Amino acid sequence: MRSWPFLLLGFGALLALIGLSAAALHNRMEQVRADVEAIQRASEESIRALEELRSEIYLFAVLLRDYLLERSPEAAAQQRQTLKELRDSTEFHMRSLQRSALVGERQEVQRLRKAIEEYWETAEPAFEWTPEQKAAEGPAFLRRRLVPQRQRAFQLASEIESVSLAQSRLRQHGVLRTQDDLKAYLRRVALAALILGAIVAVISVARTRSLEASAAQHLRLIEHGAEDLRRLSSKLSKAQEEERKSISRELHDQVGQMLTALRIELAHIEECRQDAGDGFSKHMADARKLAEDTLRAIRDISMGLRPSVLDELGLGPALRWQAREFTRRSGVPVEIQIDGNLDRLADTHRTCVYRVVQEALTNCARHARASQIRITVHGGATAIAVTLEDNGVGFDVQAVGSRGLGLLGAEERVRELGGKVGIFSQPSKGTLLRCEIPTSPEVKV
Repeated sequence: MRSWPFLLLGFGALLALIGLSAAALHNRMEQVRADVEAIQRASEESIRALEELRSEIYLFAVLLRDYLLERSPEAAAQQRQTLKELRDSTEFHMRSLQRSALVGERQEVQRLRKAIEEYWETAEPAFEWTPEQKAAEGPAFLRRRLVPQRQRAFQLASEIESVSLAQSRLRQHGVLRTQDDLKAYLRRVALAALILGAIVAVISVARTRSLEASAAQHLRLIEHGAEDLRRLSSKLSKAQEEERKSISRELHDQVGQMLTALRIELAHIEECRQDAGDGFSKHMADARKLAEDTLRAIRDISMGLRPSVLDELGLGPALRWQAREFTRRSGVPVEIQIDGNLDRLADTHRTCVYRVVQEALTNCARHARASQIRITVHGGATAIAVTLEDNGVGFDVQAVGSRGLGLLGAEERVRELGGKVGIFSQPSKGTLLRCEIPTSPEVKV
C-alpha cells in the first residue's frame, strides 16, 4: 500500500488546521480590537456630549440672566438669537448622546432630554416679556423656576455619566471575557494541532520503519539471490566442464573404442575376403554388431543432450521415456501420471518441464536414496503444474548450500517463464518439489 496519500492527507489536514486557526485568530483579534475601539469611541462621545451639555446648560442660564437684565431691545434681540443657536447646539449634542448611549443608559438619557426640554419650556415665556416685566419678574423667575430646573439637569447629567462609566466597565469586562475566550480557543486549537501532528508523526514514523524493514528484507533477499546467482554461475561453469569431460570421455572411451574395434574387424574382413572358410562371415557379424553398438551409444549421448522424442512425439511420451530410462539405470521405480492437454504447449514450456523433471530425477539419484518416486503433470487452461515426490532422506531447505545446481537450475528455468517453484523437505521425510508455470499456446503457422 502506498504511503504518500495518507501522509499527504495528514499533513494537508495539519496545514489546513493551522491555516484555519490563523484565520480564526485573526478574526477574533480584529473583533476584539473593533470592540475596544467601539467602547473607547462611545465613551469618548458620551463624555464629550455630557461635557458639552453641562457647559451649554450653564451658558444658557448665564445668557438668560443677561437677557433678563438687558434693557436695550436691540441687545435683547441679539441675545435671543444667541440663545436659539445655543438651544440648537444642545439638541445636536443630545442626539449624539442618544446615539452613543448603551442599553442601560437610554432611560437616563431620555430623562435628561425631558429635563432639558422642561428647562427650555420654563424659560420660553421670558422671551415674550417687555423690559418692565423682565425688570419686575426676572430675579424671582431665575431663582424660583430656572435654577431648580438647571440643577435637575446637572444631576441627570451626572447620573448619565455614572451609568456610562458603569457600562464602559461592563464593556471592558466583556472584552476581557472575549480575550479569555480567545485564549481558550487558542489552547483548543493548539491541542488539536498537537494531537493531529502527533498522529501524523506516529503514522509517518511507523510507516517509515515498516518501509525500512521491508527495504532491509528486500536487500537481504537481493543479497541472498545474488549469492545464489554467484554460486549458480560457479556451479554452472563446473557443470559445463564436467559435461564436456563426460561427453569427451564417452566419445573417447566408448565410441572411440568401438570405432577402433570396428576398424580392426574391417581389417580382418579385408584379410579374410579371399578365405573360403567361415572367418569372413564371423568378422562381418562382429563388425555389424560393433556398428550397431556404436550407433546406439551415439543415440544415447544424443538423447541425453536433447531427446528427439520430445520434438517428435511431445512432452507426455518424452516424460514417460525419461521415467523408464531412469528406472532402467537406477533401479528405482518411477510412477508417472499425466493429465490435461499438453499438445499445444510452446517449445519453451515443453523444454522447461522436461528439464525440471530431468534435474529432479538426477538429484534423486545422487542424493535422495529413495525407493519410490511419483511424478504428476497436469496441463490446465492457464498453467501447467508439475509435482515430483520421493520418500528419500530429505534435506533442510533453509540450510545454506543445501540446494544443488540442479534445483537452482530448475528454479531459474521456471522463473524465466513467470512461474514459481516450491520445495518442501525435511530430513528423513522425503522431498516434494512443485512448480507451476503459466501457459501460452504455441502459435502454429
